[in-house]
Amino acid sequence: MRSVVIIGAGNVAFHLTRALIQNTVNVRQIFNRTLFKAQELGEANNIKYTDKISELEKADLYIIAASDSAVEELSHYIPFDDTLVVHTSGSLSTSALKGDYRKGVFYPFQTFTKRKNLRYEEVPFFVEAENKDDEEALFKLADKISNEVHRVDSAKRLKVHLSGIWASNFVNHMYQIAQDICKEADLPFDVLRPLIEETALKVQDLEPFEAQTGPARRGDEIIINKHLEILEDSRLQQLYRLLSDSIVRTYRND
Repeated sequence: MRSVVIIGAGNVAFHLTRALIQNTVNVRQIFNRTLFKAQELGEANNIKYTDKISELEKADLYIIAASDSAVEELSHYIPFDDTLVVHTSGSLSTSALKGDYRKGVFYPFQTFTKRKNLRYEEVPFFVEAENKDDEEALFKLADKISNEVHRVDSAKRLKVHLSGIWASNFVNHMYQIAQDICKEADLPFDVLRPLIEETALKVQDLEPFEAQTGPARRGDEIIINKHLEILEDSRLQQLYRLLSDSIVRTYRND
């Protein structure tokens, strides 16, 4: 891929642009419907930017790095039919791209925040394309960035995305709940950080099944019921009960 245009200017676009530039890929232009966002990303990386379709430059690859709900609309914006267009979604197939161009997927499997630096070589990438030549080109491009690149179809990629929801988004929501409970006890979230770190480190060496601890793992209904009594929010009681029951069932015959 001799030249790339990034469509979008959010968290994923921010990090993909940096990752590509760091690996000597020619990112020619940033396009975003909101000019100041395109300008912010473009000027930070010394790249041309625009919010006008008429100014969109010709490139070998267009990467639509935007929310799932915006992919289809943005895919209409690309006026060239002799190029490759990909999105970065884990849950959408290539059919979400509506132009007459060649289509594919370039999915970085990570949670992205602009102010958080990442080691891009450790970010897994999942690629897909409608033809083998394009898929090979996407694989080589991802291989410049990452040490772990996989060719997967849409069905498998959707499962990867689902696994990430459980391992990241749901877990982060649990952190929020834990923080609220700490506040009720007049304690800072910092008291949880060593526990969070150790839990994350354990699964680097152990299977999650082996790493599980706690009252539900032991089948300790006395402690479980004590916790349920002090949870005043019925929604949290239900969530605690559901998760505890799932853990108990998992280890029932262990």
